[in-house]
Amino acid sequence: MKKIIIALVVISMAGCSKVLDIQPLDMIAETAVFSDKNLIEANLLSLYDRTKFQELGNQENFRMGLLAGPGGECRAFGDWQDPYIASIKIYDNTGSGLLDYWAYTAIRQINEFIDGVNGSSFEQSYKDQKVSEARFLRAFIYHQMVKRFGGVPIITKVLKLTDPQSELYPARNKEAEVYDFIGREMDDIAQILPASYPASSMGRPTRFAALALKSRAMLYAGSIARFGTVELDGIVGIPASEANRYFTAAMTASKQIMDNSLFSLYNKVPTDPVRNFTQLFTDENNNPEVIFSVRWDATLNKGHSWDALCTPAGFTSGWNSNFNVFVEFADLFDFQDGRSGVINRALLTNTRLHDIDSLFGRRDPRFRASVFYPECIWQGKKVFFHSSTRYRNASGQVVTNSSETFMIPNSISTQFPDGFYAKAPNRNTQRTGMHLRKRCDESLAQAVSGQSSTDFIVFRLGEILLNYAEAAFYLNQQSEALSAINAIRTRARMPLRTSVTEANIRQERQVELAFEEHRYWDLRRWRIAEQELNGKRLQGLNYVYDYDARRYIITLKNAEGAVRVFQRRHYYLPLGINRIADNPSLVENPGY
Repeated sequence: MKKIIIALVVISMAGCSKVLDIQPLDMIAETAVFSDKNLIEANLLSLYDRTKFQELGNQENFRMGLLAGPGGECRAFGDWQDPYIASIKIYDNTGSGLLDYWAYTAIRQINEFIDGVNGSSFEQSYKDQKVSEARFLRAFIYHQMVKRFGGVPIITKVLKLTDPQSELYPARNKEAEVYDFIGREMDDIAQILPASYPASSMGRPTRFAALALKSRAMLYAGSIARFGTVELDGIVGIPASEANRYFTAAMTASKQIMDNSLFSLYNKVPTDPVRNFTQLFTDENNNPEVIFSVRWDATLNKGHSWDALCTPAGFTSGWNSNFNVFVEFADLFDFQDGRSGVINRALLTNTRLHDIDSLFGRRDPRFRASVFYPECIWQGKKVFFHSSTRYRNASGQVVTNSSETFMIPNSISTQFPDGFYAKAPNRNTQRTGMHLRKRCDESLAQAVSGQSSTDFIVFRLGEILLNYAEAAFYLNQQSEALSAINAIRTRARMPLRTSVTEANIRQERQVELAFEEHRYWDLRRWRIAEQELNGKRLQGLNYVYDYDARRYIITLKNAEGAVRVFQRRHYYLPLGINRIADNPSLVENPGY
């Protein structure tokens, strides 16, 4: 996307300090930008480009999967990669590190855009549309900040050096005030934004994207009110008495989307739930579940590297096998017959043999569509994760071989007519024995860095149903919650629930939305991150293949080099000493 830079006197709100920028001669003047629709459009597109719709940041580097690490879903292959570093960091008063997002430069740019468009001479309907898009971006950014820090300063005007000190150095609003601001903004622009766009304008927020943001934000606010604690006079925390108001707002916004005929759960392959769920994330041809997505197109030099990083070793020659799924997260996926998916650790011994299909192949179809596991099929071939193979040689002796280049002779067995290597590719064996598969495009013959075009879904109907179910449950509307959960499970071909509980609603959300940048925030807003993450050193599986029995010896292994730390104070990230020093009106979060 082309970026237009508007040369103005800028007060850098990133640090809330006064800084004058001298106008460069090669910049486009503000008056010119807002007198030309093409320049307005280019400026707006640059604002889209700067909005962090994806927590992982730039998809062309190793920040991909950033939140899956801290959320305990999977780990990056390298200890030096950002998702792993973010997982084991102990956050303190030095700041929020890789998870930081204090986006007041972007807020100022959006406010400038809104003022410029409102002051232009174009027709009111055009101005309303463009301003509404900008307000959506601003509200999305505020939600990204409030879920990190709690209350943050709400700034909706372009500040000038002549403004009062109280505005140049703003104090933090209460957390509830920020959520209320997001809700009001979405109510307003939902009346203006269209229900849909022509193909040439896809990737812009509709009124339903505004409702989806409100659904998500109000659910978060309700959770914080229900489970959190009010501190700093409401700068962090929301009074418990407000919980039902927010849950009601989340239900109402969700229902407006659920009742609209534009949207339905993706179900183009109803007889094959694994393939159907896989295609949900790669089918961009009139996908009825997608409400709002970030568009990617490698042919326009806007490609990403998700497929290159996720594809297992043995299927691509570049960097691969990068995101390794933890056993503890795999436990959440029950079996398709309704049995618990929790693996019995007592059975993971160096003498017991396991049938891999019974252990993984009969799980929830969403697991099979989201995770590479031993002997799953990818591009017509099996994916292997075993670290060694034992077999009887021609003399009847039991031999164990762990050579990646040693092929079991076909004379021993004909199960694999092309031969079978004693060890899977090295990168498939080193971490957890399962890899992230969700959103990968199997049609790519060779996954190449920067050449993937799959869109990133920001809001989809599946999430909205789960938002609705959770809010309904806390409002004691059990039948509504049950109906929404069972709609999700019907699509997945999982047994229907006969009742809903807090536990099974949360499990459904983690399974359905796995690796979609939700779990880290969910564990925090439910206030169970300490229980799920603190003091844990998450684990993986090691496989030894018994060639004669056609089964595996499976044992546990540590998948992380350090024990995780998630303390009570970490439910809010620190602003950091530098930010506090820059703006004396800011107060630090509790515990830092």
